[in-house]
Parts: sequence; structure tokens; C-alpha cells
Amino acid sequence: MKKIALMMAAALWVGACGKKEPEAPAVKDQTNRPFSTESLFRGVRLYQEHCALCHGPEAQGHPDWQNPQVVAAPPLNGDGNVWKRRKQDMIAIIRNGATRHGEPVMPAWRGRLSDQDIEDIIAWYQALWPAEVYQRWRETEARTAASKR
Repeated sequence: MKKIALMMAAALWVGACGKKEPEAPAVKDQTNRPFSTESLFRGVRLYQEHCALCHGPEAQGHPDWQNPQVVAAPPLNGDGNVWKRRKQDMIAIIRNGATRHGEPVMPAWRGRLSDQDIEDIIAWYQALWPAEVYQRWRETEARTAASKR
């Protein structure tokens, strides 16, 4: 919750400056993650509006997410295994939804969320990931991209 509050405070501070620039410069953390405060602010708003009901207000997921007998949303905050997915797969799941044994377990957001909305949501929950989780994800993404060349 502290991380969310800090990101929201930073976004509000930038917004309170009164400048109407199209996009603030990206700020990078110790893992070289590019953060746009506008993107994070949009991402947290969209996440709370569309995703928090199932994935939890802090992206912690449902407590039974690992129980195969229960349909429960996984954590997106770096505690689960979402970081093992390629970004294009994360985008596809948000756009197209998810099924288990042919039954829908996550709604499709195509037509309700724009491509930018989806990017902002992913940026927000990736900002919650611990540095080592984000670094492992980046390394996996880089290996995947290199293998396709």
C-alpha cells in the first residue's frame, strides 16, 4: 500500500505543477525501469476500476489463486508467476480474456480498454514488482527476443 501511495503522490505532485506537457520525462529506478508518472497514474486508476475486484486492490491476487479446484485471480504484484509471461502474452490475456477447461475465468477487455489503457495497467503492476523480479522478467524478454532473430 505504501508503494501505491508513493506513486500516487508523485503523480499528483507532477499534476499540481500546472504544466500541460504531453508526457513527463520517464524516471528510472535501480533496475532501469522507465516510469512515466502519467502512465502510472492512468494505470492505477484503470486497474482499480477494472481489475481490482478480482486481482485485489494492491494486485495481491485472491488467496486461493494456486488452488486448482478454485477459479481465483493470481497476484500481479510480483508475488505470483505473471512475471514469467512475455509482455505480448500479458496484453493478449487482457484483450482476449482467459479460459480454463473451456470456461471463461477472466473477461476479455477488447473494445473496453484501449491499447494504451492496457499498456498503462501493465506498467502500473510491473512497477509493483520487486527489483529482482523485474530484472528476471527483462532477462527472459531479452532471451525471447534474441531467439526470434
